[in-house]
Amino acid sequence: MVTVGVSNLMSGLLFGFTGSYIFSQTIFTYRTGCHSRYIGVFIMAAYLAVCVSTINILQIAPLFFLGATLIFIGYDLLWEWLIEIRVKIFFMEYCILLVTFVAIQIVGMDFGIVIGVIVALIEHVASTTRVSSMGRVMKRSRAVWSNDDWVALQTYGYNINDPKIVTLEVKGPIFFGSSQKLLTDITDEIGLSISEEELKRIAFASPHHSTPHSSLRANRAKSPKGIKKKAKLLGKQGCRPQFVVLDFSQMHNLDASAATSCFLQLAKMCEKRGILLCAAGAIPRVEWMLRSHNITYGYDEEIQIKNDMLSSKNSNLKHGKVILFLTIFEALEFSERLLIERVTTKMPYERIHCLQRGLSSTSTGFPHHQLTYIFLNVLRGDLNEEEKGVVDGIQSYYEEAEYQRGQTIFEKNTHPDAFYIVVKGEVAVPRDRIGSLPSKIRSGAGAVKIPQSLSSLNLLEIIGDDGEHKSVESFHKVGGIFGYCDFLLERYRSFDAVATSSSGAMVAVFTRVNLNKMKRENAPLYVIVQQLLLRASLSDLANCTCHN
Repeated sequence: MVTVGVSNLMSGLLFGFTGSYIFSQTIFTYRTGCHSRYIGVFIMAAYLAVCVSTINILQIAPLFFLGATLIFIGYDLLWEWLIEIRVKIFFMEYCILLVTFVAIQIVGMDFGIVIGVIVALIEHVASTTRVSSMGRVMKRSRAVWSNDDWVALQTYGYNINDPKIVTLEVKGPIFFGSSQKLLTDITDEIGLSISEEELKRIAFASPHHSTPHSSLRANRAKSPKGIKKKAKLLGKQGCRPQFVVLDFSQMHNLDASAATSCFLQLAKMCEKRGILLCAAGAIPRVEWMLRSHNITYGYDEEIQIKNDMLSSKNSNLKHGKVILFLTIFEALEFSERLLIERVTTKMPYERIHCLQRGLSSTSTGFPHHQLTYIFLNVLRGDLNEEEKGVVDGIQSYYEEAEYQRGQTIFEKNTHPDAFYIVVKGEVAVPRDRIGSLPSKIRSGAGAVKIPQSLSSLNLLEIIGDDGEHKSVESFHKVGGIFGYCDFLLERYRSFDAVATSSSGAMVAVFTRVNLNKMKRENAPLYVIVQQLLLRASLSDLANCTCHN
């Protein structure tokens, strides 16, 4: 094949005709059962003889033999590509093959192939719009909640029959052809009833503000067939979530028409139903598209909106927009905090700092060791009073280390000599599979500089070796356990860990030497630590994550 390619290149450069005899030769040798390499040498010698001979081969060779040979090659190709190929390709691909064959017979080889390519493109767009790029996933945040808050989330947030927090994963590129299918799938999944008339009204509404045309009259709307089926399965139409989190980490591209026809409409529908719509993990290209079309808030406004919702000022803001977050776990934690506020009397910030107050060694009214509260909240009700006393003796088996903001706790591909528990502050795991984020996006009007993403409430600039900003895979806050998978498997670190809080981070370091010492001197405590790591591993596995 290389020889044929070089020969065709030379022939084209010298204004000759291209051709390949390998195809017909392969058919002949395959049909006759000849598998020897000498056939190639024989053909080469025959070609040389024809070139040096002064005799015209066509004058002495039987013409019926040449005609029969051509008919045989054509018949064999037709049989293989029209009959035998049927069991190896999909039905629509076979239809494209037939259309291309018929078009070649009618309009000729060149235009027939062009028609076949056009039909193939149309079929690809049509098949893409029919395939759903959305699916519900069962994920929770990495936050370590108190037992009362955890029970509230179990009862209301992640109730199997009526969950108030729903996570949807959006995959692949979303364009104009698949946006309406995606919108239908999402509204069907979360139980929204929306008529075709309402969809048209929202489509013509301005994305900058709500208008009378964007109001949804749910009582007058006639539910589509799919949504009626969904409502029937739920048992009642009112079973809708209060928080919907969209995971955009696997959405590689989003065009302008899909952004406005899908996510803008979805945001306005959720606003009318009292559903908070969040999104996380968007790449810079997708995030810029959402912000430029006012589907999400501006950077500064977004931070203010989040702070207002987490405070007593206004926890039910309604603007018909999507709230962006850096990671899916951050968006889930934000939703969980708001849900806890709604079902309990305490405000979210009180709940957040409740665990941190328990971890303070100078706090009064907390008789146990600071790590006992982390163990208690991670293991839930698995610790009795005697075991709590056992955990109180953990002081001599770990070391505390403080890191300033931006300081690396450990680096990728280093020896795993310990695992860590966050005692104070916050730790981030940078995402290295995407690499450095671009600082500019080229729009129709030219290059647009991307400001630093402020989708995280306490986001640190993660700077790589090349000076570029890095994306973040996940955050570990107070009570978070990380670095244990590589530690237990005794493999090199698979990720970096960086302190991110403005006041730094304090972590409890459990080295292999101290764990072996614990195993010898305090076996009950060692068993409890193993239970802690098992629970953390199961939580990570349930969230389908690859970092711990």
